[in-house]
Amino acid sequence: MGLASLAKQLSLEVITICVAMPLISGFLVAGLIRVTDSKSIASARRFFGLFFVSTLIWIVPLALGLAASSLTGLHASSNEFVFGAFLVWGFECIVINGAFVRSTLASLVLAGVHPFTVLLIALSTGGYSYVYPALTGVAAMVLMVAFLLRLTNLRTKHGIPALQVLQAFLKTWVGHEPEDLEKYFSKYAHTESVSTDVMLAKGKEDVAFVLPGVHPGPFFPVGSYNLSELIYRALRAEGLSPVVLHGTGGHERNTPTNSLAASYADEISRFVRSLEASERSLMKGPMRDKIGTTNITTLAFGKAVLSIISNSPFLSDDLDPGTIADASNVASKLGLRLSLVDAHNSVDGERRPQAQITEDDWESILGRVMALPEKPFGVGFASSNEMGLKLGSDVSDGGICVTVFATNDARSALVSADANNAVSGLRERIAEELGKSGVDFIELCTSDTHNFAARNLTERGYFALGESSGVDTLVETARKLLTAAQNQVGPCELTVARFETETRLIGTESLDDFAGLTKNAISLSKTYVTTIVPAILVLMGITLFY
Repeated sequence: MGLASLAKQLSLEVITICVAMPLISGFLVAGLIRVTDSKSIASARRFFGLFFVSTLIWIVPLALGLAASSLTGLHASSNEFVFGAFLVWGFECIVINGAFVRSTLASLVLAGVHPFTVLLIALSTGGYSYVYPALTGVAAMVLMVAFLLRLTNLRTKHGIPALQVLQAFLKTWVGHEPEDLEKYFSKYAHTESVSTDVMLAKGKEDVAFVLPGVHPGPFFPVGSYNLSELIYRALRAEGLSPVVLHGTGGHERNTPTNSLAASYADEISRFVRSLEASERSLMKGPMRDKIGTTNITTLAFGKAVLSIISNSPFLSDDLDPGTIADASNVASKLGLRLSLVDAHNSVDGERRPQAQITEDDWESILGRVMALPEKPFGVGFASSNEMGLKLGSDVSDGGICVTVFATNDARSALVSADANNAVSGLRERIAEELGKSGVDFIELCTSDTHNFAARNLTERGYFALGESSGVDTLVETARKLLTAAQNQVGPCELTVARFETETRLIGTESLDDFAGLTKNAISLSKTYVTTIVPAILVLMGITLFY
């Protein structure tokens, strides 16, 4: 009996049920999963999409069977219909086990709801034996389940299965539920001493410059992804105007959980509250150096030195740890306390090799800045938030700020943005605009916030400063803020301080382990695809000729 003759025996009600089963199964399977895991990303919409794709896959062997039946008169169409049911059963099991359910056995049961139900309903009136195509179908399904079992055996150094890591990432990315992923990062985390530099300028407006020892990241909403926003809110609650800069180090200095990042921000707030700015502000600089493609702008406040490093308009990465160590060693020998700021302000420029900045270079830089005359200065500050300026999704909670440092004979401006990097050339455009007002440009600095990371459909997963708001808009914003900041210039009292705290950081082991696990999983998947696909095609061909 062919599939066409079988279809004639089916009632309209049975056909309707078969057609509706992807939707019915979607609600049923999603509901069952959500009962056992309330934070699962399972939903009727996602499962309906899965079952719709499965139905399209099911059509492939069915179409092949119909073609063979029309030529040979055999039962090929019915055979392939049965074979297709097991084929999509295995496919759905892979997706469910990979994205929604930890247990492979439970995934296999849930994956059978859609194809097995359709199969039973459609064949309930037939008298033909379907044992043979069922056997070849089961063989195809076993091959796919075997792949899942092999994949499950891939584990991290802490014994976390690859599929659980994948599900944790999906929960975080799709469902904004980072609990599982943060738990995995916490297994690797270790307690480290973290240095935080603060410069508090009290004048017409109290401005707190913060250089965290924790790095933003890794991505929304995990760990210290929104570190700059947390610090901004904590300090704003104290009536301060925060400027959060980007420190040195990379993602190994992320906290494993967001609660730890919030606690760190609270520690910064308590420390800043404890500071007393009682001395008249004195400054040396700014002094500029260029070594290869690297721009270094340095200011000194007593024995505290602030050096800002930028490679704009060339591609900028996190600073080389060797450079950081060399600079700190030289500063220590000279009796100085150095704060290194990574301007992080050129995400898409041309990649060029960076010249090594040696200890001799740092000795020259620090020696020359300390030889400059020390001058009293005042501070003026303006923020896009306070002025109500509307910006795009490339600027986070802290907005864009301009801080003017004014001596008797010169004015210099630092432009800061709560953003993740900046488009190449924006720094130069802003410097040019500030120069038209006779103001010396210090630097454009971003906080490197990861509040937007993995949230936008761009190649890198976020909009860099200038991509959403637009370069012209940002240049005009900087001009307006400069005017407002200059109008606010007044005497200030300055305190520069550093504090040490202990917190847990994820380190490099977790990043390396997850990267290695991903590489091994991809390699295994490629190997199995090259094996399983030909085997399934052979089984599909065999099923035609019973």
